[in-house]
Amino acid sequence: MTTHPEDDIGFLEEAKKRLYDPNNKIEDVRKPFPEPMKQQPPHSWGDTAPLARPATKKKMHFAGIFFTLAFLFFVASVGIAGYFLYFGGNAVSVNKIAIDIQGPTTIAGGDTVPLSLTITNKNSTTIQNATVEITFPDGTRDAADATKSYPRYTENLGTIASGASVTRSIKVVMFGGEGAPLNLPVSFSFETDNSNTVFVKKTSFALAVSSTPLSVSVDAPTQIVSDEPFILTLIARSNATTKMDNVVLTTALPFGFSVASSSLPLVDSSFLIGTLQPGASKKIIIAGSLKGQENEQQAFHFTIGTGKTENDQTLAVSYMTQDTLVTIGAPFISTTISINGNPASTITSGSVQSVSVSYANTLSTSVANTEVDVSISGAAVDYDSIKTSNGFYRSGDHTIVFSKDTDPSLASLAPGASGIGTFTFSTLAPESVPASSSITFSISASGSGVQSGSTHAKTETVKVATVVTFSSSALHSSGQFGNSGPIPPHAGSPTTYTIVWNAQNKGSAIAGGAVSAVLPSYVSYTGVASGGFSFDKGSRTVTWNVGDISQKSTAQGSFQVSITPSTSQKGSAPKLVGQASFSGYDRFAGVQISALADPVTTETPQDPGYTSANGTVQ
Repeated sequence: MTTHPEDDIGFLEEAKKRLYDPNNKIEDVRKPFPEPMKQQPPHSWGDTAPLARPATKKKMHFAGIFFTLAFLFFVASVGIAGYFLYFGGNAVSVNKIAIDIQGPTTIAGGDTVPLSLTITNKNSTTIQNATVEITFPDGTRDAADATKSYPRYTENLGTIASGASVTRSIKVVMFGGEGAPLNLPVSFSFETDNSNTVFVKKTSFALAVSSTPLSVSVDAPTQIVSDEPFILTLIARSNATTKMDNVVLTTALPFGFSVASSSLPLVDSSFLIGTLQPGASKKIIIAGSLKGQENEQQAFHFTIGTGKTENDQTLAVSYMTQDTLVTIGAPFISTTISINGNPASTITSGSVQSVSVSYANTLSTSVANTEVDVSISGAAVDYDSIKTSNGFYRSGDHTIVFSKDTDPSLASLAPGASGIGTFTFSTLAPESVPASSSITFSISASGSGVQSGSTHAKTETVKVATVVTFSSSALHSSGQFGNSGPIPPHAGSPTTYTIVWNAQNKGSAIAGGAVSAVLPSYVSYTGVASGGFSFDKGSRTVTWNVGDISQKSTAQGSFQVSITPSTSQKGSAPKLVGQASFSGYDRFAGVQISALADPVTTETPQDPGYTSANGTVQ
């Protein structure tokens, strides 16, 4: 701060005069302290005097009184509201409805469960249209008749006065797996006078199943390979103190599961176990395969109980349901088989078949000493014809072996590495093959150093499609129709012939057989025929509706045509019917069957006394 010397000197001189002046009487010049609200004058050199501190004492006192009153008002409001909510007035609340359920906390599945239900109205007013509902778990039965389901208990209790109680006794038969928790939801609703409001209070009662009279356990692999055989082992056990009659185990098998065999007959997805003595058990083994995508999960469901009657395996009472999950994984060596360059489906008899077996390592590690075996079986196989170029045919069990002995790369199959094994075989002639025959290829892959298992197996079945021998021929002097005209045929003169179509089925049954052929422009259809023949003039097509042909049987049909040869046809044997084609559906193999027959001319070698000159136009 800047000082002013002249100001200091003036004050000192004035004080000195007053001090040494003998006529100056020293008086008490002290003045009282300035009041707090007054401001001090500024210093002569221009300093700004500090502002006086505002008086806040009265304001703070008023705020304290205000907040004190507000707090007291809040406490009084809460107290009054609480009083009216819990003690005062005619207010109705679901909290003033007491629902008490008494019963066992643990039960044995299939036992009768007694429950005591008490409802008390603690409201100060009467409640009306009081209704209670208890929902029971699936499978709960009526204690008076165990064959009847009892999904819920519902009763309208009517009016319940203030302070009154209503008690009901309920008996049901409940089931569940051992250790399974059961929850019984309870809902209570009511109304009051002069109000449309429906009040609802909900609660629940919990209990657990300690044991069941009948139980089932399942032993199954957690992971399988698609379409690879595996086994499920079921154990049905009686935990009852008395014998259990007409015991039934029902199954719910996943889509894609095929049952190959079972130790107990499976009838309509159920096993009839019969009578089980106390503590007795029954083992059931199911062998099958499951088709599906990799990493897909499928569930098997098994429910045990007692049937309605000895002849009706429908469950009257279900005691326990056991589920098991199976995951479809990839085989450590994947294999596929193709026949004649196509996925294995159908083959024909009397022909050579070329088979390729592709394999690949699906693991992230190498598989040592890899071996892929293909066993072949079936009544249509000519086993002496089996040959392989990169494998070994073991004739003792009709198995083609691909190993490091014939392919050095199989000594250690690297991750992702693949290969192909090939072999050929012939099917027997159609007349030697039984109807509805099939050929089975059982493929197994093995190797060492595989953590997930040392073998993998799969089966491919190929159906042998039927063979139809189809022929078309012409007759003049023989046959079922009377023919006319010169033989040999003469130019300008009409001659009639009988056309015979013959279809011989060598194998399984055929459905929807049909034959068709086109007539030349110079040949006419007489309309004489035996069987389901028709003729379309526009396309000049003759059609024979053969229909079904049973296995190993023959179908034959005939129709008549007429030809008036032209002079340009002299010296030749004109065509009477073009190439005829047969088609039908093989019911067993599920494929279309076809056959062709050569065109028919005026030559009739099937006629008695026929000579080559008889077919040449004169």
